[in-house]
Amino acid sequence: MIREIDILELLPQRPPFVMVDQLTDYDETQSSCSLTIRPDNIFCEEGQLAPAGLVEHIAQTCAARLGYYNKFILKTGIRLGFIGEVKDLDILRLPREGERIDTTVTVVQEIFDVTLVSATVRVGEQVIATTHLKIAQGSPSSQPVAGGEKA
Repeated sequence: MIREIDILELLPQRPPFVMVDQLTDYDETQSSCSLTIRPDNIFCEEGQLAPAGLVEHIAQTCAARLGYYNKFILKTGIRLGFIGEVKDLDILRLPREGERIDTTVTVVQEIFDVTLVSATVRVGEQVIATTHLKIAQGSPSSQPVAGGEKA
């Protein structure tokens, strides 16, 4: 079951830069992750997740999808990913401490090691953000990454 997989098995990031709690859904073209906003989150400012934290959460949702695919489908190592582009970012509101956000990424196009996704972030049934991301995959990772723009 996907929810029983330790998210750290799928991501190159390590605390305190982990911005997803769990992979909640996976298929070839669409995946979802959740995150509960906690006061100790490094992107939490004045009781809400900062825009940079929201983008990082979306990128790490992409990373969890790719991590699952690489580890469980291809049986290879986790690969580093890099945000190549953030396009049409529309933040309707920022999530607040204590709220759980659920993000779904849908693959729009994959060409070689570059994936274009559309993303929707919700709190409950309310859409709070949408965007498109372009993620480029690097070579397989042998060491966890502490943060930065890796996805």
